[in-house]
Amino acid sequence: VQLQDRNERPYGRGDPQERMGKLAGSKPDLSARMGFSKEEKLKISKELVDLQIETNKMKEQYDTENFELKSMILALENRVQELELCSQKVTGERDALEERLHALETSRKELADEYIILKSNYLALGKELDQEVRRAAVFALMFLA
Repeated sequence: VQLQDRNERPYGRGDPQERMGKLAGSKPDLSARMGFSKEEKLKISKELVDLQIETNKMKEQYDTENFELKSMILALENRVQELELCSQKVTGERDALEERLHALETSRKELADEYIILKSNYLALGKELDQEVRRAAVFALMFLA
């Protein structure tokens, strides 16, 4: 029953003709309230033009700053790439120097080992020579005596 009552009742309150009359009657009031003098219209137009000028200046400033920032970003990205290339070059040189150092250390150890062997051989030969000299001296003394 309630649904039927709602369907039978027109939407909104009051008669639709009354509502249209109120809207039509309010239009002249609105026109009267909105009726600006030419001077006021010119002021409003001038303010709108000034706002557009200010907006354009701000947009131009934004575009300029945006361009400058993008240029700075590109310059910094280029610098980063240069530094990365330099870092790669230095890393390669460092790796080559480390390999060279390792080879030199290996060579030094081999030379140190060879030096120890040669020194041992020299000392052993020195002892053998001393023994031969003593034998020769003993033999010479025996032979002369």
